[in-house]
Amino acid sequence: MYEIYLTLYKEWADNLDLLNRISSGSRHSVFLNTDGTVTAFGNNTNGQCEVHDWRNIIGISAANVHVALNTGHTHTIGLKEDGTVIAVGNNQRGQANVTDWYDIRQITTGWSHSLGLRRSGQVVAVGRNTEKQCEVSCWEDIVKVAAGDWHSLGLTNKGTIIGTGNNMKGQIDIREWNDIKDISCGYLHSLGVKIDGTVAATGSNKYQQCEVTEWRNVHSVSAGSYHSVALNKDGTVLAKGSNQFGQCNIENWTNIVEISAGPTYTLGLKEDGTVIGAGSNKYGELNIITPST
Repeated sequence: MYEIYLTLYKEWADNLDLLNRISSGSRHSVFLNTDGTVTAFGNNTNGQCEVHDWRNIIGISAANVHVALNTGHTHTIGLKEDGTVIAVGNNQRGQANVTDWYDIRQITTGWSHSLGLRRSGQVVAVGRNTEKQCEVSCWEDIVKVAAGDWHSLGLTNKGTIIGTGNNMKGQIDIREWNDIKDISCGYLHSLGVKIDGTVAATGSNKYQQCEVTEWRNVHSVSAGSYHSVALNKDGTVLAKGSNQFGQCNIENWTNIVEISAGPTYTLGLKEDGTVIGAGSNKYGELNIITPST
């Protein structure tokens, strides 16, 4: 039975969705065009949208999922074809010091820290480490990483999870999780998709963002500040949690291939390369420019 599981897990891991084409920041959104260029819009207080000259990009991450007065001061990072990483925006905590990274296959960002997954299965991190969210140097056999505001998760090649950082709401109480194939970190909660298509959740449930036990046939998840979003295998989506800004009004979306939950809004990438959104557009983060197709 275990050998069968490993075979199934390897087949899944080989097709892991590591490279994001859409990414929701706190007040800005980023899109990866099919020609390797990047488009960004929304708040540009710290130059986090200055990506017009980026080339040969294969993955992107826009920082922050927390709703707070200081969250406009964020950054954006991009993964290049050669495994190096580029960054723009706020660097107050060193979160954009990624120019010496190499052999990277996936990137992700929290509020003030950035994570990079090497092809070796090891993880690198820069930025704020007050809550030990960057204490990842001992991680091995990782196939995907996720960053929340103050915590970090790593998915191992055995389907288990490693966590570090702030645990004030139990957001890294993930040691009992197994058979996991996808992970996502919100502000104070974490989500994991199991191989059977069900979803595990832990952490703050103030807005019922962790009440996802009834979800089935889920392909991937994305955690926002106070809401959770799931992409089903049939291209439909589910949402749970705070809907103060309409960020959960996505029940009629279809033909979706990727999702990204921000603090007060949600983005979806469709099969035809167009992007749709729901929720707050206070900073122009939903002024969507469709990526090249």
